[in-house]
Amino acid sequence: MQVQLFGELEALAGGVPVPVRGAKQRALLALLALQRGQPVSADRLIDALWGDGQAANPANALQAQIGQLRRTFGAAAIVTSEAGYALDVRPDQVDVVRFEQLVTEGRRLAADGELAPASATLGEALGLRRGEPLAEFAYAGFADAERARLDELTLVATESRAGADLGLGRYAELAGELEALCREHPLRERLWELLILALYRSGRQAEALRAYAEVRDRLAGELGLDPGPALRELQTGILAQDPSLAPASALACPAPGPAAGPVAAPVTVGNLRERLGRFVGRDAELAELREAVRSSRLVTLTGPGGAGKTRLAVEAAAALRQEHPDGAWLVELAGVTEPDGVVPAAAALGAAAAALASLQPAGSTTELIVRHLAGRSLVLVLDNCEHVIGEAAALTDTLVAAVPGLRLIATSRSASPAKSWYRWAGWPRRPPSNCPSIAPGPCGPASSPTGLPSASSRTSAAGWTACRWPWSSPQPASARCRWPPWPNASTTASGCSAGAPAPPCPASRPSAR
Repeated sequence: MQVQLFGELEALAGGVPVPVRGAKQRALLALLALQRGQPVSADRLIDALWGDGQAANPANALQAQIGQLRRTFGAAAIVTSEAGYALDVRPDQVDVVRFEQLVTEGRRLAADGELAPASATLGEALGLRRGEPLAEFAYAGFADAERARLDELTLVATESRAGADLGLGRYAELAGELEALCREHPLRERLWELLILALYRSGRQAEALRAYAEVRDRLAGELGLDPGPALRELQTGILAQDPSLAPASALACPAPGPAAGPVAAPVTVGNLRERLGRFVGRDAELAELREAVRSSRLVTLTGPGGAGKTRLAVEAAAALRQEHPDGAWLVELAGVTEPDGVVPAAAALGAAAAALASLQPAGSTTELIVRHLAGRSLVLVLDNCEHVIGEAAALTDTLVAAVPGLRLIATSRSASPAKSWYRWAGWPRRPPSNCPSIAPGPCGPASSPTGLPSASSRTSAAGWTACRWPWSSPQPASARCRWPPWPNASTTASGCSAGAPAPPCPASRPSAR
């Protein structure tokens, strides 16, 4: 005989469902099954079933219900003793009892470091849930405490299984599941802790810090509480890039050393990825950008998408890395959907680690970053600023003003309102030899049929007018080859573009350098 109490009550004999009719009979079976084979007194059964006083003779009514259960499952199914009535089933024949046993075993395995068996055992336990425990007895008082206990045990099992899966490297698939659970149980800190760790180990550092900010604000707004020590320590570890938070594979599989004795490898500080290919054809632009960063400290690369801004900025940062003991770092803003995410994205690189040595540091995230960067020397690339340009400009102005050792390169499709930004257009600014129709010179009506502004309304530098990349130089009406290719133009193999003349050069466009 088996009794299933998750979802609607169901009894089976030899694997075949046995109908149990009548609300009182079903409630009596559930009461006896919950006792795990232990006897229940008649008084307790009567109080649970007829506490409302609806039965004129509750003792006789109980005996009638017991007799009906014996006719359904056999006389031996209900054992009578001086202590009361007991259901003759083994503990593992009741699904909620089996659930408890599996959860206990899974948590023991996890504590012993046996993560794969722990995950499988806890998964088996959670698989027993066909629905809410004691679902059809939602309005029966006897089920309230048991239902609450089983719901809590379910959450514990879910957290334990997620912890085991994180240890096994299943970060990406866990993040979505944990996010849904955090929405369902927004005040359960352990779930948030697991979500933040899953996001961080998936390479989604900014989202991990945003999740921390969300639970912190929710706890403060609804309960007036700060996050617990475990959450605060996790945030500190993420900001510090604590190696203990790294994926298990990264810790367990160090690169093998040479057989002929250990040779110290150069230490590379920062998070720039190793280059997979050579960077060719732009040596002059790279050298010019490096010098601009050395002299101006804060440089922006502006231009249309696909022009190579990110690669050029990263190559420059990598080349300057040896000049700065604290390395070169890349902050990618393409995935930041809201302006408020700019500062957390920067903090995700660990810049505020030392400032967070206290579990409750004072000051905003920007202030914490500045506090930690004081006295350091590093290169920072802030990539794809165009959709959060105002916030990015405010952050960079603050950092450059407060940290003399910082060199910052920003990339954007549009110019920035930052006060200290040095704008540099590092793209090929001279046409190839087979595109002779473009030449430096004044950009006025006399030389261009396109209605460009007169030379007197714009600035020129080094013999090149302001009307250049990403705006083309003026061209005679008979030649429509332009350089560099304007976006959406038909580009030939030579690098020239055939199409309509370039758009007018705005009078307010500053001179490129």
